Amino acid sequence: MFTMRHLLLIALVLGANLFTATLRAAAASFDCGKANGTVENLICKNTRTSVLDDKLQQTYAAALVATSPSGKKALVEEQRHWITYTRNTCQDEACLQQVYMARIAVLARNEKYIIDDSSCEPPTDGGECINVVTYRDPSIRIISFNKSLVEQKQSGKIISCSRLINLPMGTANSNNSYGGICILQDGTQRKAVEICNDDMFGHFQMRPATPKDASGKDLIDFTHSYCFGG
Repeated sequence: MFTMRHLLLIALVLGANLFTATLRAAAASFDCGKANGTVENLICKNTRTSVLDDKLQQTYAAALVATSPSGKKALVEEQRHWITYTRNTCQDEACLQQVYMARIAVLARNEKYIIDDSSCEPPTDGGECINVVTYRDPSIRIISFNKSLVEQKQSGKIISCSRLINLPMGTANSNNSYGGICILQDGTQRKAVEICNDDMFGHFQMRPATPKDASGKDLIDFTHSYCFGG
């Protein structure tokens, strides 16, 4: 037979569970009662991730207000790519929290113009510097990389990229050579790769990436060696 103390404890436990569920459902930027797919369910079941999702939505809305009219379309596409190729490729809460915090930091800059970085980098073997464009949105070349994989009869599919560069020749209508640090999924296996291709001559190369390869310098050298020029 339940005593008053037992009933009170049960009520407190049920109340705490209900409060936690309500907090998680309310914190996300979407209705957790209608969560769809693995990623949305991961977001909803973890309070911290759910709060980050809500914070990102607020930060994104502020970034849209801050950017110029011409930048709004680019920012909307960039955010769509981030959801598809970065957020939705996560398989656990740790990954989600990492990519959310990184994306919030980018959006929080509230930049008026959505532009890519350009620089001139000296090659390893000396000589004139190489024009390098580093893209804000590293996902824009994924479709092209996957097309090259099919043409080269390579197995697997690029599902995400964390860095993307272009080594333009420097004249109008000339060749562009792209290199990326990306994730290749082959069956159930995923691995980090360096991959490059170009627009005009069919250059292509891919190799396993190491932590060292994440540096901008290594990716420039890789792309310049295998996919640059005619």
